[in-house]
Amino acid sequence: MTQNGFALRIRKLLPTGWFPAPPATGEAEQAPVLNALLQGYGSVFAWIWAMLAGTADQTRLATMSGAFLDMFAADFFGTLLTRNPGESDDAFRARIEEALFPSLGTRPDVVDVIADQVGSAGRVIEPRNAGDCKGLGSLVSPATGGGYGYGVAALRYGSRGAPFQLFAQLPTGDTNLPATQTLDRIADVMPAGTIAWVQDVENLG
Repeated sequence: MTQNGFALRIRKLLPTGWFPAPPATGEAEQAPVLNALLQGYGSVFAWIWAMLAGTADQTRLATMSGAFLDMFAADFFGTLLTRNPGESDDAFRARIEEALFPSLGTRPDVVDVIADQVGSAGRVIEPRNAGDCKGLGSLVSPATGGGYGYGVAALRYGSRGAPFQLFAQLPTGDTNLPATQTLDRIADVMPAGTIAWVQDVENLG
């Protein structure tokens, strides 16, 4: 609704005959003082209308913007989910929606949490997953049948006796203890009754 639109609406409420009718297209205004007064009211109402329209947008996550989006994240997640430097509203909104309705209990969820916390992909190893631990081959032809020989990179000993466990390596550039927030995030997406052994490493080489 525009300023002039509000002014015309107010003018139509005035008693008939008190003032000249509003001019048609191309006609001169017969009551310039009245029109100036009503345009002033119209300006205020138009501003309020625009403010109400903007406020309505901030009541839904899908249409929120700017500081309202930051306040929404703070209300639900505190300091656990904040806007990254230079992050757009759409990108931040997508992360908020993912946190509100997370996918839980799968390996990709753990992988995604590591990437989100560390900033790059980590390594997840399940002892019962041959794709992670490979198979033991010979030194002569270590790759035969997908196997690996002793001393070959990426060879790990798997075990069928260690179900519902995984090892996670985080490429943080150091060998310090993993951050508590990272451990909490991983625990949040792990299924009940499972164990994650987490380690910070300088690199994944």
